[in-house]
Amino acid sequence: MNSLARYMCLSLLALPAIAFAQPQPNPVAQQARVVSPEIAADHHVTFRLSAPNATKVTLNGSWIGATDLPMTKDDKGIWSTTIGPLASQLYGYWYIVDGVRVLDPSNSETERDGSRYNTLLMVAGPEDDLWTFKNVPHGIIEQIWYPSPVLKMDARRMYVYLPSEYYQNPAKKYPVLYLLHGGGGDEDAWTTMGRANIILDNLIAAGKAVPMIVVMPNGNATQSVSQGYGYGPTPSPQQVTAPAPNPAAGAANAQTAARPSAPYAGSYPESVVKDVIPFIEKTYRVIPDKAHRAIAGLSMGGGHTIVTTNNNPNTFAYIGVFSSGVQSASDPEFLSQLDEIKKDGVQFYWTGAGDIDMAHDRTVALHSALVAKGIPTSYKEIPGRHYWFLWRDFLGDYAAILFKK
Repeated sequence: MNSLARYMCLSLLALPAIAFAQPQPNPVAQQARVVSPEIAADHHVTFRLSAPNATKVTLNGSWIGATDLPMTKDDKGIWSTTIGPLASQLYGYWYIVDGVRVLDPSNSETERDGSRYNTLLMVAGPEDDLWTFKNVPHGIIEQIWYPSPVLKMDARRMYVYLPSEYYQNPAKKYPVLYLLHGGGGDEDAWTTMGRANIILDNLIAAGKAVPMIVVMPNGNATQSVSQGYGYGPTPSPQQVTAPAPNPAAGAANAQTAARPSAPYAGSYPESVVKDVIPFIEKTYRVIPDKAHRAIAGLSMGGGHTIVTTNNNPNTFAYIGVFSSGVQSASDPEFLSQLDEIKKDGVQFYWTGAGDIDMAHDRTVALHSALVAKGIPTSYKEIPGRHYWFLWRDFLGDYAAILFKK
């Protein structure tokens, strides 16, 4: 028998051994799947976690009162609790297992807000219809890099939402909304937490908003890109939690208040006008004039919006401030800047806050100043604290009024 034949015979003899050498099943992996969360028809929700060796497990969430809710363990090591009924809304939740923060391994839906990760819970109903994923034409999210001479960076990343028709209609130009996030967030926040792309998809499909481009930059002046994307070594140099140094750096509630006296030169608000807008108008098919530019921001981004528009009164036709305002609506410089905004013909200045929002009083003060100046404005107040429950709702209202005059 030649060497090739001997090799083939030995190979065939080895086949049964290979078959019997398969990995043995993992008994842990064969455990029955834990159903969590389980949402009942009456909106009570049961949460479960398999942790047989744990001594204490609590449930935490983004709804009011959801702090260290006790869970009980059964004889199979499954911890559970039932809460509710919960209002129709989009929530984040997590467990604390023997002092360690843990996501729900039975639920693959998660949300990211800067360095914070939560498991996602959506209790469906009419109240969250606007940000429910539907069978409508969907827009495109592009992650693009642009130079920022103002912030002295060769490249920074931002998200750009393009309406579904953008690449199908190459002759059409579009208005632009510049949408700014809050403290602790980044360029990813308005899509991950705010579901801005889904909201715009639904509004446009329903004929409630005109097709528009939405630009979502990173408001942390020291970051080139949001953390958590593996662009750097470990630990990532992008793990910067401080908000941009302007406006109101170091002040109490700095993320929600704007100080007109804060330095403007070299700040993120200056970069929005001198870096972001020129890049967008060079890169995309936009209508490059004031009448077709809008800006809005939440919390810290609302402060950025105020500083940006006060220093550039002839740049935006529409201004939106969500859960933000000014420390003193009687500041002479601030009032003088509002005079310029009015003189240059702003179409609308939208404001809103929650009834137990930490920025409630400052937002009301801003709105009162706008009314006193005769600037076209409105104020919306809905139940809720300083959280995305408010800002998704506000975006829906604000986007529906844009570019229709």
